[in-house]
Amino acid sequence: MPRLVLLAVGVAVALGAVVVFARARAAPPVPVAVVEASPAPTPAPPIVVDVGGAVARPSVVHVPAGSRVGDAIAAAGGATPDADLASVNRAAPLRDGGRVYVPRVGEEPPAGSIGTGAETKVDLNRASSSELETLPGIGPATAGKIIRSREQRPFTKVDELQTRGLVSARVLADIRELVTVR
Repeated sequence: MPRLVLLAVGVAVALGAVVVFARARAAPPVPVAVVEASPAPTPAPPIVVDVGGAVARPSVVHVPAGSRVGDAIAAAGGATPDADLASVNRAAPLRDGGRVYVPRVGEEPPAGSIGTGAETKVDLNRASSSELETLPGIGPATAGKIIRSREQRPFTKVDELQTRGLVSARVLADIRELVTVR
């Protein structure tokens, strides 16, 4: 019996040695790199904006991606002589679906007009939670309530913040000039 055990151990050691030598002699694996052809970049779609106010041809214009307010004004035939170009940031970047309004001298541009002071108002129907929190009296909890409320029914008037019970009359008075509904 002990000879049988010694014989089995010897055979196992011999097989192990054969496996080790076989692996050592085998050529190392050749790394294979899979290179996939990258697709050609898709050109950015044109930006479509509504240009109005003191321009030669108020209309919806199509301009290349990356265009600026000045490009949209030029696409609408340029500004008219009574345009107040000093109140428009012609270098402001455009965003698809936006509105560019060139006011006449003494006129206020409508809320949300790209390239004007009216653009800086926070849109209750589109603002992120962090944008809403920049308003005085609006914290994370109130911003969340505003977002949940607009998901159920978009705001049509700024006063709905109070009529829906989202903010107090005092907070509404503080933010009324800082918000808009588009």
